Amino acid sequence: MKNRKSITLFHHIVRTVLLLGLSAYIAYLVESDSLQLYIGIRIMPLVKISALAVYALAVIQGFVAYRTYKGSVIECDCCGNPPEQPWPKASLLYLVLALPLLLGFLLPDTVLGGSFANKKGMIFGVGASPHAASGYLPPTAAAVDSGNLQADPSATSPEDPSASAATGNTEAATVGKSGGATESLDGLFQAENEFEQELAELAKRIYVLPVIRVKPEIYMEILSSVVVFRQPFIGKEIEIAGFVYREPDLTDNQLVVGRIAVQCCTADATPYGVMAEYAGASELKDDTWVKLKGTIGQTDYNGNTIVKIDVTEAEPIERPDNPYIYPNFDFLETSVE
Repeated sequence: MKNRKSITLFHHIVRTVLLLGLSAYIAYLVESDSLQLYIGIRIMPLVKISALAVYALAVIQGFVAYRTYKGSVIECDCCGNPPEQPWPKASLLYLVLALPLLLGFLLPDTVLGGSFANKKGMIFGVGASPHAASGYLPPTAAAVDSGNLQADPSATSPEDPSASAATGNTEAATVGKSGGATESLDGLFQAENEFEQELAELAKRIYVLPVIRVKPEIYMEILSSVVVFRQPFIGKEIEIAGFVYREPDLTDNQLVVGRIAVQCCTADATPYGVMAEYAGASELKDDTWVKLKGTIGQTDYNGNTIVKIDVTEAEPIERPDNPYIYPNFDFLETSVE
């Protein structure tokens, strides 16, 4: 009987410690602003609530352990007998549960960057959308039909797809000054499906800006708008921040400015980036964070036409507290300025 009591007490104590450890670890991640390095912002509230639930379970287990120690636990058939397992087997089971907690407390937080992109593969230009969660994939840069530009007879469409910055800025000025500005924008950004309709609305908003700032809150959505409706944006000024990444076949004046996108957790993380050409690219080390400013262009890479940035200014910056980006399901309600 005494041996059975000791075994029961042992199990309750270990469970109490594991539950307390889990709730304490979540609280530590929240307090240190490190939780965002592991899960998406949409499920953070649920994880925080779960920490309270786990803590409550730990308190209950602790109370049961205390009563078991005092010998005041009323035995019945509702809970069954304690597990009759050999000590080595039971200890191994608890060790498996405790190991992730120990690693979490002992190892430093790791931020995904260039090495992760090198293993998983960088996706150029196209980001996620509110439809990504339902399995809808945005069209790639190569699949965009540049014939959309011909919908508006008044819109200026250069014969050369690599139009100069002056041409793009002139188009923006024309759209902004004409009495039919809305009609002109509608002609430039014609959507062929529901996904493109939302991107077209965003494209109209960022097109009239003097400088397109790729904000972290709508990072993928802005890039998707630029890629899907690539042609009108050629020559427009853009400002973007991210980590420096390089593919093995890039030239000395080429680099990729990238970000890691997370939907639910870092297990589904995906690297997105934009090709950039800059005379001083070789001076920027991999995985350093930079803010680039330049004009939008296009180039051929691995048989596809992709968006690029002709960089005019490059400024090293500190890595942001939250380096990841997330799909924004309400991106049309987010300010672009």
